[in-house]
Amino acid sequence: MKDKRCDIGTAIARIPHGASVMVSGFGSSGTPFSLIDELINQGQQELTLIKNDANEDGIGIDKLVKSSQVKKLYATHIGLNTMVMKLAESGEMDVELIPQGIMAERIRCAGVGVPGFLSIIGLDIEYAKDKSIVEVEGEKYIYEKALGADFAIVRAEISDSFGNMRFNTAGINFAPLMAQAADVTLVEAKQVVDIGDINPEDVHASGISVDNVSQITHFTEEYNAIWR
Repeated sequence: MKDKRCDIGTAIARIPHGASVMVSGFGSSGTPFSLIDELINQGQQELTLIKNDANEDGIGIDKLVKSSQVKKLYATHIGLNTMVMKLAESGEMDVELIPQGIMAERIRCAGVGVPGFLSIIGLDIEYAKDKSIVEVEGEKYIYEKALGADFAIVRAEISDSFGNMRFNTAGINFAPLMAQAADVTLVEAKQVVDIGDINPEDVHASGISVDNVSQITHFTEEYNAIWR
């Protein structure tokens, strides 16, 4: 099997200006802080981010927003991030809020090659205003399009050199779906081991969708809430 290990700088250098990037994590849990910091260091601009949430002030993708690298954000909630709320309300940044289950299913569809699905969630409220409405057997549904991305940046608790991953607690939330739905998947892990060192029954997501695996070398304060 291919050895996909590389340093974080080399991995992030694959991402160009204007790329769409899925970011794993449920709050701080599972957020790839080292990959995000390297995006800030390298300065890619006009990024479209897809993440469950906007993190809190001063943490995770909030730092990308404050460095003016984000053009658009897809998220399920932004209520813990005052900057993103202000930018969304003023129209300075395009923010699309999506019900959490809908976002997960849109990403899953992209990963398995399904163009979209039908839903009644939000049918009778403002959420449906700009959506495609279809009628099936006399019932109306929102057509929800699959949501993929050019890249996914994902954090694992442990990964082998091929990219087979195990996650920590809520960090598993969107990570396997995003890894499958992106054209290129970049993984950071607390521990990177050789193939065969992870019990197959402990693998949460296959490395078949992973392109690069990087060992976290500097644990910032952001990691403390999860690994202390």
